[in-house]
Amino acid sequence: MELCLAIGAESALLNIMTTSVVIGGASGAADLQAVLQVAQGQAIALDVATADRIKKESPSPKDFKLEPNDISAAAEVESPLTNIESRASILCRLISLANGSTKLRLAVLQYFVDLLNSGTQLLLTSANTDAAPLQQIADAAAGAGLALCDGKSSPLSEALQRQQLSAPGISQQERAMLQSGQWVTLGAAAVTVQTARQLLLCGTAVAALSAEALQIQVKAALEDEYAGKAANDVVGSLSALLKDSPRVNPRKAAPLEAFASVPQCHGAADEALASATTTLKGLLTLPAQAAQAQSSQGNLTWMLLGVASKLLAVAELSVKRMAANPTLPRAKVFANAAAAHQAKMDDSPVLLVQKARADLKRTLSEAAEAEQEPSLTAARAAAAALAAACRALAAEALLASLTLSLAEASTQASAKAPKAAKQEAADGAKPKASKKGKEGPSFGLGKGTVLIKSLIDSTASQWDSSGAMTNGSSSNGSSNEGVNHVLQLAQQLQGSGEQEAGQGSVPETLGEAPGSLDRRTVMNLQQALKAVEQALDPLSNKVGPVLADIRSLIESNQANRKPKAAKGTRDLGPEQMAIREVAFNTITSVFKRHGAVCIDTPVFELRETLMGKYGEDTKLIYDLADQGGEILSLRYDLTVPFARYVAQHAITNMKRYHIAKVYRRDQPQMTKGRFREFYQCDLDIAGSYPSMVPDSEILKVLVEILSELDIGEFVVKLNHRRLLDAMMDLCGVPPSKFRAICSAIDKLDKEPWEEVRREMVDGKGLDPKAADAIGRYVRDDVEPKFQGQPQQILEKLLADPLAQEAAAKEALAELTTLFNLLGHMQGLHHIQFNMSLARGLDYYTGVIYEAVMLKSWKVGQPQVGSVAAGGRYDKLVGMFSSKDVPAVGVSIGIERVFNLLEDKVMAGCKDESGAVCGKIRETDTEVLVTSIGKGMQPKRMEMCAALWAQGVKAEFGYKAAPTIKDALGYADDNGIPFVVLFGESELASASVKVKDMEQGTEEVVSISELPSHVAKLVQGLGKRTLVATKRQAPASDQAASAMPEQASSRQEDTSAGQSPASSTQAQNSKKGQAGQQAKQGKQSKQGKQSKEGKQRDDTASDTGVPAGERVQDEALAS
Repeated sequence: MELCLAIGAESALLNIMTTSVVIGGASGAADLQAVLQVAQGQAIALDVATADRIKKESPSPKDFKLEPNDISAAAEVESPLTNIESRASILCRLISLANGSTKLRLAVLQYFVDLLNSGTQLLLTSANTDAAPLQQIADAAAGAGLALCDGKSSPLSEALQRQQLSAPGISQQERAMLQSGQWVTLGAAAVTVQTARQLLLCGTAVAALSAEALQIQVKAALEDEYAGKAANDVVGSLSALLKDSPRVNPRKAAPLEAFASVPQCHGAADEALASATTTLKGLLTLPAQAAQAQSSQGNLTWMLLGVASKLLAVAELSVKRMAANPTLPRAKVFANAAAAHQAKMDDSPVLLVQKARADLKRTLSEAAEAEQEPSLTAARAAAAALAAACRALAAEALLASLTLSLAEASTQASAKAPKAAKQEAADGAKPKASKKGKEGPSFGLGKGTVLIKSLIDSTASQWDSSGAMTNGSSSNGSSNEGVNHVLQLAQQLQGSGEQEAGQGSVPETLGEAPGSLDRRTVMNLQQALKAVEQALDPLSNKVGPVLADIRSLIESNQANRKPKAAKGTRDLGPEQMAIREVAFNTITSVFKRHGAVCIDTPVFELRETLMGKYGEDTKLIYDLADQGGEILSLRYDLTVPFARYVAQHAITNMKRYHIAKVYRRDQPQMTKGRFREFYQCDLDIAGSYPSMVPDSEILKVLVEILSELDIGEFVVKLNHRRLLDAMMDLCGVPPSKFRAICSAIDKLDKEPWEEVRREMVDGKGLDPKAADAIGRYVRDDVEPKFQGQPQQILEKLLADPLAQEAAAKEALAELTTLFNLLGHMQGLHHIQFNMSLARGLDYYTGVIYEAVMLKSWKVGQPQVGSVAAGGRYDKLVGMFSSKDVPAVGVSIGIERVFNLLEDKVMAGCKDESGAVCGKIRETDTEVLVTSIGKGMQPKRMEMCAALWAQGVKAEFGYKAAPTIKDALGYADDNGIPFVVLFGESELASASVKVKDMEQGTEEVVSISELPSHVAKLVQGLGKRTLVATKRQAPASDQAASAMPEQASSRQEDTSAGQSPASSTQAQNSKKGQAGQQAKQGKQSKQGKQSKEGKQRDDTASDTGVPAGERVQDEALAS
C-alpha cells in the first residue's frame, strides 16, 4: 500500500545531510525525530566509545564460526515495506544492539551503518509479525536478499557491489540476536507516530479553514472547558488560527458538530500519540534483551491499534466537514462513497477512510484471537490510518480553499460595483443609490488560516483545466493564471463553470445523476488533490515553514489566554504555606529528634536509574524532552534516588530524612489529595543492624508524627512481604503471578472481595480454588479474621498451616521480634496486623506498612485513606552496585495530610455558629512599628533595624504617613502581638509607646531601651499561634469609649504638636460630639472587611484597640 508519508521520500535519500545521527553512547539517537531523520536519508555514525566497547566484547576468533555463505536467489518480496520504514527498522535494530552487551562483532554493526549511508534500499516483507523481515535483515548481513535498484528488484549482492560494500557474514549466535525482538514494528511505528504528531497541527489548521469556508458558529466550541489538557491545547490553537477572522460567528449561523468535536477528537489523538512516543522511546533506550522482553508482551500491538483508531477518527471527522459544504455540491465525491464510486474515483478520501477502518476491524479481530501478537500488522494498520488522515485533510483543505476563493471573488465583484456606479455618474449616467461610507464588503481570514490557504493556493494553481501542469515561476503572470485555474475548478464543482462553446467537444459525463462530474473535472480535481497532499505531507519541506509560523502565532497568542496551573498541580497562597510550614516543622522535628540527617538529590535522574523499580507504575514516570545528551526522567519517589545515593557514595549505614517534590504522570484527583507534583517526607535507615531494630524505630517515628499532627484517628496496617509470598504459594498461586495477584489484593480497601476475586480469576487467569484459598486470609468478613491487634493475629498465624512454610517461619519470627520491640517503645497501640496489605512496589523484601486515616477530626468528614507507607528493601541498593545494603523506610504523603490539617485550621477560624472569628496568620511578625505625622518613615525604619538586630520579627509599613486606625487594625487582623507607637512629642522626649494588643495595655519606653525591652517581651510569647482570633475590647476600654469627647479638643492637641499616642489617657476623659459621630459611623460599617487584610471592620466587637483610642483615631482621620 502506498502511504502518504512516503510521498517524495525516495528523492530525499539523494540529499543525505552532512551531519550524522550518532548511534550509541550518551548522545546517541534515542528519540523518534532522529529515527525519522535517518529514515528520510540522514547519515548515521557509530559512537566511538560504543564501538570500542563492542570490539572488546566481541567473541574471540577461536570461539567464532561463520555460517555457510549462501547468496542464492531470494524469492520475490510481496508487499514490501516502504524505504522509509525499512531504514527505520534497520536503525532501531542498530540502536538496540548498541545499547547493550550482545556479543555481536563490530563488523556487523558497521556493515549496517554503511548500508544505510549508501542509500541501498533493502526490501523487507510486510508480514503479520517481525519474524520474516528480521530474518531478511539477518540474511542481508550474509549478503543475501533483495534490494531495489533503478526501480526494480535485484539481488542485494549486486547492489553491494555497486556501492563497493561487502557483507561480513554472521554466526548462528549473531543470527539469533538479529532475528529477535519487534524492531521492524518499532521502526515502522516510530515513523508513523512521529509523522502523525506533525500532521495533527496541520489538521487543526485545516479544520479552522473549513470553519471559515462554512461560516459557522465557533464561539461555544472555543469557550468550552474540556477535561484533558490536550483538548484545551487544541482550543488554544484554533483560537489563534481564527483570531480576527470576520468569517466565523456570523449572526444566525449555527454551530457544526463536526467542528465542535475537533478539540476532543484531535486532543485524544494527541494523547494517544504522546503515550506511544513515550513507549517507543523507552524501548529504544533499553538494551536489546530488556527491550525484547518488554515489547513481547503485546503492549506494542494494542498501542498501535489504539493510535490507528484515533487517527481514523480524525479522518472521519474531516470527511463529515467536507460533507457539510453546501457551496460545492459536485465535490461530494470526496465525502460520499456512492458519488465516489459513480465517478470512478477509487482514491477518494471517503473510500480510503472506509477501507482503513475495515482493515483496522479485521486486525483487531485477528489480534484478539491470534496466539502471537500481529504487531507488524498493527503497525501497518496505523500507517494506513495515517495515510487516510493525510488524504482526507488534504481534500478538506482543497475544498475549503476553493470555497473561500469563490467567496473572495464575489467580495471583490461587490467592491467594484460602487466604483462602476461612480464612473457611470461621471459619464452622465444615473448612479445606483448606495449607503454612505459603504464601498462594498471586505474579505479577510484569520491570522493563522491565511497562512495555510496561501500554501494550498500556491500548489493547487500549478495545473490548468486541460490537466497539463504549468510552471508556476515561468512568468510574472503565472500567479494570476493559477488563480484563474483555481476559480475555474471551484466554479466547475459549484456547477457554474460549464465548458463554454468553442473550447472543444462536450466532455464525457460520469453518471447520469444531476450534478455529475465530467471526466476532465475529475482529472483536474485529482491533480489538485495530489498537489495539495504533497504540500501538506508532514515529511515534505513545503509545510514545515508554514507550521513553524503557525506555532509562533499560537505561542504569541498564549498571552491572551486565561492563565492556569498545569493539570495535577496547584498554587499555594500565603495562608496555605503557613499551614504547610507548621506540618513540615512538626515532621522535621520528629525526624531530628530521632537523630536523622538531611540530604538532597537531583529532581531528575538517569532514566535507567528509575526503570524496573516500580512494577506496573513504571508507566507513570515523566520523561524529559530536552535531555542535554542524557536520557533523563523526573524522580518518581525519594527512595530509589536514596538507594542510588548510598551505592554511589559507598555508604554502609545512614539514617537520613528527605523532604522534596516528586512527579507522577497519574490521573489527578485534587479533592482526594492525588496530584502529579507533590511533596514526600521520607525517613530511611540503611545499614546492617540487629533484626527489626531499624524497622521498629521507623514505625515509632510514623506513629509520633501522625499523633503530633493531630488530624484524626489513624491505624498503621502492617504485613510481611515474605509472609504474603508464602501465603500465595500455599494457596496454589504460580510464582510468575505473585506480583500481579498482590496488585489485586491491594485493592481490597477500595473494592469488595467479589470484585477483587473476579479480577484475579478473569483478569489475571488465577485458578478459582486458589482465589478462594487467598480469600480465607485476606477477607474481613470470614472467620478466622487475620486482621487486628498484632499479638492476637500473630498467635492465630502461628497455629495456622501457613506457619509451616519456610518463608512464613522466617517472616513470623521477624514479626515476633518487631512487636516485642514496639511494645517496649509504647508503639503498638496504633499498629494493626493485616494480611490483606500487599503494597505493589517491586523492591520491598520484608515488612511493609501503610498508615490509614480512620476518622477525621470532624464528624462526617469523608475518609482520606492512606497518608503514609513504607517497608524494608534489602536488595534495592544492590541494583546500583555489587554490594547489597539493607534498608527500611517510610514515606509520608504530605498533600493528604495537608488537606486534613488545612480543614482543621480553617475550622478554627469560625465559632460554634459558623461565624468568622479569626484568620490564619500569614506572617510571624511580632512587632509593628507605626507613627503619626509626616516624615516619620525613616525613623520607623531605624527602629525596625534595631529590633531586627535583636532577632525580633518586625514590620514598619510602607505608607509615608499611616493612620493609627489602619496600623492598629492591620496588627489586630494579622495577630501581631505588639505595636510600637510614636509621634513628634515622643521623639522629642526620646521615648515611644509599646502597646500589648492582647491585654490592651501600653507602656512608655525610651528609644535606647526599646530593642532589649521588646526582645524580652517576645521571648515570653511561646510557640507561634497559627490562627489569629479577633479580640474583644476590655471592659475598661468599652466604658471609656462611652465617654464622648470634643473633636475640637483633639484637633487643638494635634495642631499644638502633641502626639495622640502621648495623650491617650487625657483624651479618653474628654467628651465631644465628634466622638459620638465617629462611634456611630463605625457601627454603620459593621461586617465590612478589606480583601487584602490591610483595612478592617472598626466595630467594638472586632478590634483589640481600646474604644477610646478608636474614637480619637476616627476624629483625627476626619
